[in-house]
Amino acid sequence: MPVTTYELRWFIREKPFLIDKVFGVGSEPDERVDWYAPPAHKGTGTKLREGRLETKLRTDSVEEVHVAGCHGTMERWQKWSASLAESMPDDALLAANGWIAVRKRRWLQIWSTEAAELAIVDGRAGQGALFELTELEVSSVTSWTVGFEAFGPEGTRQSSLERVMTHVLEHLPAHGRLASSDSMGYPAWLLRA
Repeated sequence: MPVTTYELRWFIREKPFLIDKVFGVGSEPDERVDWYAPPAHKGTGTKLREGRLETKLRTDSVEEVHVAGCHGTMERWQKWSASLAESMPDDALLAANGWIAVRKRRWLQIWSTEAAELAIVDGRAGQGALFELTELEVSSVTSWTVGFEAFGPEGTRQSSLERVMTHVLEHLPAHGRLASSDSMGYPAWLLRA
């Protein structure tokens, strides 16, 4: 059964802010390699991630967002996921067939929107949004993505994304400019990378 998400993301060349100031001094990122099928369209993505095959389709560009000098497009996606843990293709086979290895170092905050006051939580909340900064490496070229992804009951996702995104962007210390031209999902970025 598909899961619907609301997402807002930017891809840029330079680190947009000091990691310690936002995620805490000495915070350690999660590290992994995801394999992406070469996208045929900016609204279609397929990847292998930690023993799972994930496919997502963009169903809508919901609205233009303008907050704290940042401009982007909120998108709605449908995602499907299936376990391949016992039958994962090896890296050499994926590379030989055009799949793209994306090395990721991701810093993450999980924000709950269940109460009137936003709060960072240690685990998954019932509703809220993820805020991430991820360093990406493809073919020895480094890029960064700043992203927000909402979760929770269907009727709360868009408002959760808007609340968390507004709060985080208004409080980011001296961030680089996040422009509409850099706002896109992973498939569109891979088509440009």
